[in-house]
Amino acid sequence: MTEWSFGSAIYGDAWATQEMRALFADVPRTRRWLDLLDLLAEIQAEHELIPAEAARDIQATCRSIVVDAGFLGECREGYQATCHSMAGLIAAVGRRCSSSGGEWFYFGATVQDLTDTWLILTLREARGLLVADLERAMVTTAELCRRHRDTAMAGRTHGQQGLPITFGFKAAGWLAELRRHRQRFDEATKRMDIGQLCGGVGSLSAMGTQALAVQKQFFGRLGLREPDMSWTASRDILAEWAHLLVLSTGTADRIGHEIYNLQRDEIAELREPSLAGGVGSITMPHKRNPEMAEHLGTLARVVRANAGLLTEGLVHDHERDGRSWKAEWHAVPELTMAASKAHALLASLLAGLEVRADRMRANVEASGGHLFSEALVLALARHIGKQTAHRVVQRLAASARSEDKSFAVIAAEDPDIRVHLTEKEIGRLFSIEAHTGQCQELVDRVLNGSPP
Repeated sequence: MTEWSFGSAIYGDAWATQEMRALFADVPRTRRWLDLLDLLAEIQAEHELIPAEAARDIQATCRSIVVDAGFLGECREGYQATCHSMAGLIAAVGRRCSSSGGEWFYFGATVQDLTDTWLILTLREARGLLVADLERAMVTTAELCRRHRDTAMAGRTHGQQGLPITFGFKAAGWLAELRRHRQRFDEATKRMDIGQLCGGVGSLSAMGTQALAVQKQFFGRLGLREPDMSWTASRDILAEWAHLLVLSTGTADRIGHEIYNLQRDEIAELREPSLAGGVGSITMPHKRNPEMAEHLGTLARVVRANAGLLTEGLVHDHERDGRSWKAEWHAVPELTMAASKAHALLASLLAGLEVRADRMRANVEASGGHLFSEALVLALARHIGKQTAHRVVQRLAASARSEDKSFAVIAAEDPDIRVHLTEKEIGRLFSIEAHTGQCQELVDRVLNGSPP
C-alpha cells in the first residue's frame, strides 16, 4: 500500500474506511500476532510440548511488549537482514525474554500458521463491517422502492429509451441483488472461519502425538474451526472471499454507473448528494460531478484486479509456494479495504440520492409516444398477427422520426391502425400508467420478500 492511496494521510479515506484500515495496520496486526503466539505457548505448555517456565516467560514477554515504532523498526531490520518474514519478530521477542522463553518461542509453527490464522480472524471482523454497510444500503434501497413504486420513467436498453417502468422497479432490481450478496456473506462464513496450525508441510509433525489436541484447543479458544487438512497450498477460501467482494462491489459499481448516466445534464433524472462546500471542477465552477458514483467504479476495479491476483494463487508448487502465498499479503488487505469503502460509499450515495420524478416523466413524454410501440404491436397483433403488426408499427415509428412528428399522433391517424382499433383503445395504449402495473407488482414482491 502506497502513501499515495491507502496509507495516505490526505487521500486514505477515499480508498478505505478508517475502521477497515485499522484492522490491517502494522500495529494491530503485530499485536494480534503476539497474542496468538502467547496463546500457543500456553497451550503447548499444557500439553508438555514446551517447558512451563518457558511458556510463562513467552507470555509475560508478549504481553509486556509495546508495539511502537521502535519495536516495528527492530522487526523490519531483522527482516531486511534475513529476508525471512518472521525472523525479525522472533529475534525481537527473544531479546526481551528473561529466561528460556526465547528458545521455545514460535515452537512447531510455521509462518503461515500465524499469518493465516491472523488473517481469518481479521477477515471475520472485516466481514462484520462490510455486512453492516451492505445492510445500510439495503435499508435505503428498500425505502427508494417504497417511495418511488409508482414514479414513472423510461426503461432503457442499449442506451436508448425502450418501455415505461418505474424508478421503484429499477431500485427493486438493486435491492434483490444486494440481498443475494448478503446471503453470500453468510454462506461464505461457513467456510471461512477456519484456522491454520499445521507446521512446515502441513503434517503437524513438530507437535507429535499431541498435535491434534493442541490444534483443537488453540482454535477453540479463538472461536475458529480446526481444518480437516492443512490449507497452506489450498487457497480457495481466500479466492472465494475475493470474488464475493467482486460481486458486492460489482453491484455497487452497477448502481453507481446508472446514477452517473442518469445524472447527465441531458437526462437529469437523478443526482447524487451534494456537499455544501463541494467543488465539481476547479476550472468550470458550474459543474456538479458525480464523484461518489464514479469512485464506486474505481474501487470496484481495485477489487477485481486484486481478485485476479488471488486467483493466480490457486496454483501452488507442492505443499507450499511463496510466490502465490505472499501475493496475498498485498492483495487481501487492499481488496478488502477497497470493498469497505465501496460498501460505505454506496450506502451514503443511496441515502442522499436526489430523485427528480418530474424530469423522469418529462423524458417519457419527450419520446413522442415511441415508448408505447410494444403495446400498439400487441393490441394490433390480435387482429393481423404479431409479425405483420410489428412491420406496420415499425413503419409508423420511422415515419414519425423522419417527419419529426409525435408517434402517438401518427399512429392515431393511420388507417391501418384505425381499421382495427378505436380512438379510445389507441388512447389507452399511450397512457403511461397503463403499462407500469407489473412494475409495481414486482416492487411489492421484492419488498414483501425477506426483509433487508
